Amino acid sequence: MAETSQQKNAAAGPAAPGLAIQKRNLVIAGAVFVGLWALAIASRSTGTMIFLGVLTLVLAGLGLYMWRWYQKQLELMNLAKRANESPEARKAAIEQLKQREAVDNDVTNTLMRAQLELQEDPEKAVATLDSIDMKKVPAMLLNEVRGMKAQVYLVKNRVEEASRLADEIQLSQIQQPEVRAVMAATVAEAWARTEKVKEARDILATFSPDEKAYENARVPLLFARIFANWAESKRDLVRKDMVVLCRENFQYLARFMMPDSGVRPEMRAMAEEVLRNDPNARKGILEMQGSKMNRAQRRAMK
Repeated sequence: MAETSQQKNAAAGPAAPGLAIQKRNLVIAGAVFVGLWALAIASRSTGTMIFLGVLTLVLAGLGLYMWRWYQKQLELMNLAKRANESPEARKAAIEQLKQREAVDNDVTNTLMRAQLELQEDPEKAVATLDSIDMKKVPAMLLNEVRGMKAQVYLVKNRVEEASRLADEIQLSQIQQPEVRAVMAATVAEAWARTEKVKEARDILATFSPDEKAYENARVPLLFARIFANWAESKRDLVRKDMVVLCRENFQYLARFMMPDSGVRPEMRAMAEEVLRNDPNARKGILEMQGSKMNRAQRRAMK
């Protein structure tokens, strides 16, 4: 089948900061700063005005740095959008990111490249992520890098490594609700698959795939819930969520059917059964793979 939902989620790229929140904070900070200058001028205190002058220069430098950083994130987001237009565009974007890495050695370029490579060659994506020196990753990106590596490791059945990364992810430090929810899903799946089911349940109680606020994180949260329910032998709930995924996009179930997925044979069999029982899924599979099936296989899918 085509790329898995984990891969599709990974392809979204590093999320840019929330503009609405930033503008509101900047307006408040600006108003406070203007007020301080007004008080300093009214007091005619030379020392206070010198202090505010130095502080103004420092803040101006910090603001310029943040603006340049934010512009880079916008460029990356636009590059990711173009990369999703076609396989050729994706390959071009990967080459462009390699060139950017050679110039500025920015870890966000490497992270984006791994996300795009995941759709073409998961092994190459893993190698790219493994090449990242976590000691050189800026503090503000540590959670995102850990989360991305954990996502890829889960797809490649490197579950123990994913769980160790999940242990280090600080969800409370991630401000954007949907990004935090995707990271929470990664952590919950990693823990559910390494016998930390209670911890996974605690996260899923906070980040429900059925909540509208986490709409864009719905699929990875459903994956996490499926693995948590499977660990607790709640087969009916597993089947129910698989049916939901199948109705939204039958290709999501490829997550449980890849040769190196690491899921138990019983879970794979359940996913296959859900596919066979869904007429739209059967039709889609015939359209995609009909030419590769023998006569008996085609009859079984009708």
